[in-house]
Amino acid sequence: MNSRRQFLEQGSYGVLFSLLLPLQSIASDSPNVNGLIVNEEEGEAIQMRDGTAIVKIKIARTHGAKSISFLSESFKPGDALPVHKHLNEDELIFIHRGTGLFTLGERQYQVKEGAIAFVPKGVWHGLQNNGHEIIEMRFGYTPSGFEGFFREVGTPIGQPFIRKTMEERRSIAKKWGMIYKD
Repeated sequence: MNSRRQFLEQGSYGVLFSLLLPLQSIASDSPNVNGLIVNEEEGEAIQMRDGTAIVKIKIARTHGAKSISFLSESFKPGDALPVHKHLNEDELIFIHRGTGLFTLGERQYQVKEGAIAFVPKGVWHGLQNNGHEIIEMRFGYTPSGFEGFFREVGTPIGQPFIRKTMEERRSIAKKWGMIYKD
């Protein structure tokens, strides 16, 4: 029993260390960056798909973070993030509120508030809001830079929404190293 407890404690330290080690490289991205605080209502807000899905860019390359970006998105029941893959970035997704059907590779998973998905570059993934409330998700990319896709394919809040066709979206996605599954 005692050796099991020691094993678990030592293993926990290893996991913690492996999570903190990448933070050192994030913090050393730019010698001029002293950190950044972004509140829930803050961020560069962009309308997506039909104009009701909202992406907020919270932390991005434009803030000096080269190795990681962090965003939020909310979208209504019945809406979906089409299945796609990134050729250049790993993605971490956290379901903050709501429920949905998450595609990861060739499998689908029912997800709910608190679910986390790690999506390595090159893996197909998507999310369908099959619940009765808005999905709010938080997600990030490493390395940063992909947030430029949202700026190009969406419309900034406060401007008249411009809907892009799927062909326009595919062309923009290709430029940013993303491929939609047919």
